[in-house]
Amino acid sequence: MPILRASLEEIYAPIDGELKDFFGVLRKELASDDFLIDEINQHLLKMTGKFLRPALALLAAKSGASYNPKAVDLAVAIELIHTATLVHDDIIDGSELRRNQPSLHSKWGREISIVAGDYLYAKAFLLLAGLKDAWLSEAFAKCAHVMCEGELKQIEKRNHFLMEEAEVLRIIHQKTAALFQAACMGGAYFSGADFQTIERLGSYGFHLGTAFQIVDDCLDLTGETQALGKAVGTDLHKNDVTLPLLYLFQNLDEAQKRPLLAALSAGDAPVFPRIKKMAQESGAVEKAMEKARGHVEKSVQALNGLGLSVCRDSLSQLAYYCVERRS
Repeated sequence: MPILRASLEEIYAPIDGELKDFFGVLRKELASDDFLIDEINQHLLKMTGKFLRPALALLAAKSGASYNPKAVDLAVAIELIHTATLVHDDIIDGSELRRNQPSLHSKWGREISIVAGDYLYAKAFLLLAGLKDAWLSEAFAKCAHVMCEGELKQIEKRNHFLMEEAEVLRIIHQKTAALFQAACMGGAYFSGADFQTIERLGSYGFHLGTAFQIVDDCLDLTGETQALGKAVGTDLHKNDVTLPLLYLFQNLDEAQKRPLLAALSAGDAPVFPRIKKMAQESGAVEKAMEKARGHVEKSVQALNGLGLSVCRDSLSQLAYYCVERRS
């Protein structure tokens, strides 16, 4: 009998009020008297997603003995950082769609989109500075630094389909898991949690973020554009090394690898659907999904030291939601 999982609405129920405050602050931060900036920001508000990262911060902030309402500002800063990375990712990828809306890159062009992403970063760190907490400011500055390093490393390692698995996982940590981890630790910090609890929630966020990115990479090979709200096959077309693609090449003999690697390096379009099919039929995608499920179990285990609460239950359910999602 299949396990009935909670919906995202049910998972977010303990922070329903805080999310309403979050949306209010987000809209305020994305309002501007400048026509162009306001037009861009209003478009960004049409492109909103599941708000996983701010929700993690708010759930963590309500998991301790006390709750600091300023956690809402932290959640907004986290969402602005995440949105900035998406804007820049779409420029790098040449993506036309983001969450079933035209990307900033396709609507306003490269120059405006680059500056718009920088603008969002600046807004985020202004919000963080307004919290007047050195620990938080340093934590998220380090996080942004790590995320940029991960993006640079991924670009550097394009076409390296035979690299070590540990290196792929390190890039995943830098690019994606770092912000999940920081969101959980920042929220826990705002709840007045002790160092051990902050570390536990950080471990939860790290493993959840790792699982989330692996699933994302699998969906890039198996998903559909309409469901995902963005083009599929992007990683393959850019020759980015993801875990399912790495597992595929690990299973091929030399005679099979050489022509595929040559075709990828040459940008041979007909090879892309063939590789997608091979990744699914060879079991490479399922192997990557097993890796993701393993990280989800580790994320849930990290919650064991926390006191029982509805927010802890939501964090646990959110982990399973992220690995079982189809969009």
